[in-house]
Amino acid sequence: MQTEADRCVKCGLCLPHCPTYALDQEEAESPRGRIALLQALASGQVQPDEAITTAIDDCLSCRACERVCPADVRYGQLFDAGQALLAAHAPARARQSRRMAMLLHRPALRRMAMRALFLLQRLGLLEMMQFLLASTRLGVALRRVPPLPWARRPLEGTPPPEGQVGLFTGCLGEGPDREAVRAAQQLLAAAGWRWHAPRTQDCCGALEQHGGDSHSAASAIQRNAAAFAGHAHIVSLASGCTAWLQDADDSADPRPFGGRLRSLWTMLQDAPEALHLAARPERIAIWLPCTQRNVLRDEQAMLAVLGTVPQADIAVLPTFDGCCGAAGLHFLQQPDRADRLAAPILQALQQRPVDRLLCANVGCRLHLASALGEAGLSIPVEHPAQWLASSLR
Repeated sequence: MQTEADRCVKCGLCLPHCPTYALDQEEAESPRGRIALLQALASGQVQPDEAITTAIDDCLSCRACERVCPADVRYGQLFDAGQALLAAHAPARARQSRRMAMLLHRPALRRMAMRALFLLQRLGLLEMMQFLLASTRLGVALRRVPPLPWARRPLEGTPPPEGQVGLFTGCLGEGPDREAVRAAQQLLAAAGWRWHAPRTQDCCGALEQHGGDSHSAASAIQRNAAAFAGHAHIVSLASGCTAWLQDADDSADPRPFGGRLRSLWTMLQDAPEALHLAARPERIAIWLPCTQRNVLRDEQAMLAVLGTVPQADIAVLPTFDGCCGAAGLHFLQQPDRADRLAAPILQALQQRPVDRLLCANVGCRLHLASALGEAGLSIPVEHPAQWLASSLR
């Protein structure tokens, strides 16, 4: 970590692009300020007190700073190393990560939790719990749970022949992201690709990696590498998951996925057969997640594919302060800050009403759907693949 941190020349070019610096205008809430804090922690010059922990935890890991850094500082790696350093100083943080892993990496337990939330919603009990626990963190988190489907395993497809696409469905592909997964399956099939979603795949491990538990995250990568060993291409839908899978593949030798990770949008652009799309005279807004803009950088391919839908009026929302505030679990852990970051997006949608809001990250969609509901805006929020698949003839 120290070597990477030393590459930062503290020039400050990242400050205008940092969402948390825009919120607070404090040096500790900027990339170079956090790097300085991490250097001091790693060298033992300071101990992690509440102020330092808050400054680091406030980081959204949006990585906008990486995109503009003249020294090519890999801030994402520094942030993860800093979280691991804090976890080493505070065992409670490590225990929290282990509890999360217990849920995310056990499919049966994960489905049970999502089904319980589904039943609580249908019976009206979730609203009662939100009222009774309104002043607690759990109550705030429950208030932000959108309407959920009944959790089911995604379709698996057929075993992988040569040249087949492996579809990474993620831990939320059984619930909130299930329709996006199904849409991707339809689009790949319509474009002439054979797809397979192996049952042995695991949660990507991104939340653990960003929470300081790099060991659990690395184990998840190895399990997924084994699950997708027979596939020519690997496609992941959620931009947050995809960014972590790509980071893990780029930083290891040998590469666990062998450079086989592909964007759904480049797959559709390179499709053996063209998609046949019906006209959709709708006004569409697109919010580009941080991981898509700053890490994957496949937004132009996505916009090119979406732009082939006849009669659609598609506009990309301005990035404002750069992040909607979702940032993994940030919108549950720090809802007030997340709401402040989402406010300009809501204002833009109020000024220019749309028929649909599209976003390629499941966390952003959950956060924005909740914020739109609280603002009284009834705008459907979907993965771009859902909207595109619904346009297939």
